[in-house]
Amino acid sequence: MQQLDGTDPRVMGPFTLLGRLGTGGMGTVYLGRSPGGRTVAVKVVRADLATDEAFRERFHREVTAARQVSGAFTAPVVDADTEAQVPWMAAAFVPGVSLRDAVARHGPLPEEALRTLLAGIDEALVHVHAAGLVHRDLAPANVMLALDGPHVIDFGISRPADGAAVTAAGAIVGSPPYLSPEQALGEPLTSASDVFSLASTIAYAALGTHLFGEGHPVAVAFRVASTTPDLSRLPDGLRPLLASCLVKDPETRPTPADLIASVERAGHPEPSGSWLPEAVAAEIVAVRRVMTELQEPDPGSEGTEDPEVAPPSGLGRRRLLLGLTGATLTLAGVAGTTYALLGGDGNAKAVDRPSAADVPEATLAWKIDLSKPCPQVLTTKGVVMGVGLESVWGLTGAGRSKWTASSRDRNMTMAMGTMPLRLAGLDGSRLYVGGLSTTMPLGAAVLALDVTSGDIAWTARIDDPVDTTAVMGWWGVKDGTAYLTVSLGTGDTSLAVVAFDLASRKVRWSHDVDGIPIYAALPTGSGRFVFATESTLTALTTTDGKQAWTRAVKPGLVGAAGRHLVVGDSEYRLFVLDPATGKTQQTWTGMLSVTARPDGIASDEDGTTVYALRMDDKDTKAPLRNFSLAALDPATGRTRWATPLPTDGKPTSPVGARLLYADGNVYRMDGASVVWALNPANGKPRWKYTGLSSGYSMNLTWAAGDRHLCVTDAAAGTIATLNSNGA
Repeated sequence: MQQLDGTDPRVMGPFTLLGRLGTGGMGTVYLGRSPGGRTVAVKVVRADLATDEAFRERFHREVTAARQVSGAFTAPVVDADTEAQVPWMAAAFVPGVSLRDAVARHGPLPEEALRTLLAGIDEALVHVHAAGLVHRDLAPANVMLALDGPHVIDFGISRPADGAAVTAAGAIVGSPPYLSPEQALGEPLTSASDVFSLASTIAYAALGTHLFGEGHPVAVAFRVASTTPDLSRLPDGLRPLLASCLVKDPETRPTPADLIASVERAGHPEPSGSWLPEAVAAEIVAVRRVMTELQEPDPGSEGTEDPEVAPPSGLGRRRLLLGLTGATLTLAGVAGTTYALLGGDGNAKAVDRPSAADVPEATLAWKIDLSKPCPQVLTTKGVVMGVGLESVWGLTGAGRSKWTASSRDRNMTMAMGTMPLRLAGLDGSRLYVGGLSTTMPLGAAVLALDVTSGDIAWTARIDDPVDTTAVMGWWGVKDGTAYLTVSLGTGDTSLAVVAFDLASRKVRWSHDVDGIPIYAALPTGSGRFVFATESTLTALTTTDGKQAWTRAVKPGLVGAAGRHLVVGDSEYRLFVLDPATGKTQQTWTGMLSVTARPDGIASDEDGTTVYALRMDDKDTKAPLRNFSLAALDPATGRTRWATPLPTDGKPTSPVGARLLYADGNVYRMDGASVVWALNPANGKPRWKYTGLSSGYSMNLTWAAGDRHLCVTDAAAGTIATLNSNGA
């Protein structure tokens, strides 16, 4: 917890604020105390969002949803004022640690604790579902372990069970390792979705690892939807129960009430002490002691250490306080994001960093609500195109409808689910979209349409390999050939990369993949298609699909800058590799070298300059908020210049680096979903647009060109467009 500074309020409603627990995308969370001595967590909305009527409505709905839920194992709303000049909400403060942190620090829980955990979360879900809500983000980070049992928190993305939205565009869709299959596929949700997530959460508590593995969010979601997890290491007494929750068909899963009855029938010894392991209980006791001893802040005091308070596991008092956000935050909408936001700005290097307040705010050219999921947006020849599940919408540069093309008439579904995906690509005046042929037998297919008219030119099945089921990723078009990933019917995770000739509508070659391709690049003139799974980088020759080389690496990004292949890793390094051999040619350190989207770097038209983000925070393990835009020479490895950017209003999100180059701008989307237009000659900001900052950046995908920057919220189906000059 951080001390209050001159910018923080001292009172909010009837509550005296004692310290700052953390800052999220929607506001700041404070530890507060009522006149009667009750300790609460107070969420105060950001001042700029307080003037956004759409956000106010979202916040009001969030509070309403949280107030509908009551029960011993949830954290109730104590008070709120959604109509105040600065809206706020206070929830009961739960002295405890998150399940995620407890397992990470102390290891898996024993079986008896798992039974209590299961029953307690089930009781919470009974109350959530009785209020007509689906939680939608039940995960270890949103389960608090307290001495009186587990508590379910974070109702910021809950929705009514009938599917009507209670959160506005940009709402978080859930934590990838704990999604239900229907969530991963963008299908309608019922309360059974929470039951699947519950089983994944209990499995994490039992194993200490994610049931569906680690890695790229799309890869994890794919495994959730398509694979059967290995339950052999789960305790024998819980395995059948959790297996019944993890079936793909939601209608056959047990209800929370069924699960409670099963736990009661099984019976277990009465605990002689805490229901938790000793080390976890001791940490919770230390948290309670520290928090109950907090005094109201003295404006003239800098704070002191208390040597008599001895937290467990060697944690000092200050370190424990600084870790309390992940252990005690109980407010809707920020619990899932605030764990990474500790440490303030103390890590920033002393550089001449411009202020965001000095950068002009761009004017939104137009925004349209398609009212249907739109996982990808593209723009060319005066047309902005949104790709949906069964339709492509063509819009004029002014945002008016130009045409709509439906794949249903061609017995084809194009996108899958509501997550941002690249399933389409442009080549001249043609838009090509990959998808699924719905005629039997099912198979991967490609649709081609004219950009200017929206007329469908043709659809074609991908019949090599013969057992394809769907296009899973579109990596680009080079010399009339589309490179894409298709799923196969030969196994739960069988995939292949395919070179598909767009003129003959035939597969030139296919290459079976061990793993899930998450990045790919086509360096100009290299004769190589390079793709990366979670552990391997592989280059195939574009003529016949033969493997040219492979490297064992855990890539953070893969991109092309002209003829150069650029690869990032988890050690904050960027490499230029020879696409022909895979050998390292250049290396830069201290770079933000990871991205969850195919846009972690940018380059100019001829590939002579790579634009990347250099990290300016001294401690790379702390939240990253300070960056410079670096112009790199891929031929020599020289850094031409690096210009400090304004400090991010929110630390880098799970998306990581996001950069585009088009129309004489380098575009950046930061952790708070603020879009920046930067001068490619010197890196200085030209304009910014903060109108997307209430959204969740993992939901957003974008495209630039044709004098437009277009951003779509995949789940909400909105497209926002800015002119390249910001006017």
